Amino acid sequence: MTVTLSVLRVERSDLLLVVLEGELDHATTEVFQAEVADRYDPAAEQLVLDLSQVALVDSAGLGALLRLGNRAAEGGRRVGLISAEGAMLRRLLRITRLEEAFAVGDDLDGVRAALAAPIPEEP
Repeated sequence: MTVTLSVLRVERSDLLLVVLEGELDHATTEVFQAEVADRYDPAAEQLVLDLSQVALVDSAGLGALLRLGNRAAEGGRRVGLISAEGAMLRRLLRITRLEEAFAVGDDLDGVRAALAAPIPEEP
């Protein structure tokens, strides 16, 4: 069985929306790196990842998301993540205490609201 990750980039006037489908894991992080992370310029655009069709995120995938989030933070931004409440990714972010590192919402409107909110202070 071949595991894949499909990537669709949607340019919007106020952000870059990247829709991912499949699995974000050890086998697909190179695709993620080449198609998303390497092509993202935090100084030029706001990035939102739609992960609602991602079935699995393992530690390698979480690491790839975190590296991307750190890079965005260096540019004064947060990466937006679309993931339904109760979804595997949301639970993973909550368990690892990484939920506040991203602007997370159930849909694009929710992510926009999270991006507009002040960045939470670290304790």
